[in-house]
Amino acid sequence: MRTGRHLVWALLSLLAATAPLAAQSQDLIDRRQRHEPRIEPVGVSLDQAVEMAQRRFRAKAVRAETVQNGDKRVHQIRLLSAEGKVWTVRVDAESGAMH
Repeated sequence: MRTGRHLVWALLSLLAATAPLAAQSQDLIDRRQRHEPRIEPVGVSLDQAVEMAQRRFRAKAVRAETVQNGDKRVHQIRLLSAEGKVWTVRVDAESGAMH
């Protein structure tokens, strides 16, 4: 029974001794993360491209997807006009240029 108690106290002492080290390590990690520059996404999201196309052409988007065209990402948006006309608009995901 005594050996068990000694073992428990030894483990508790070890944990108590390492707790400040763990806190210091966490402090270092937190400090490093605060000073790292945040990388913001560049370009136009698919949702933004859909909104742009719907406003520009006064039509409803019925399908939208992002595809890889060579080394560029392109948002392809299928539009439906009030008159029933259907066509596809392509939006460059980096620049927002519409074709």
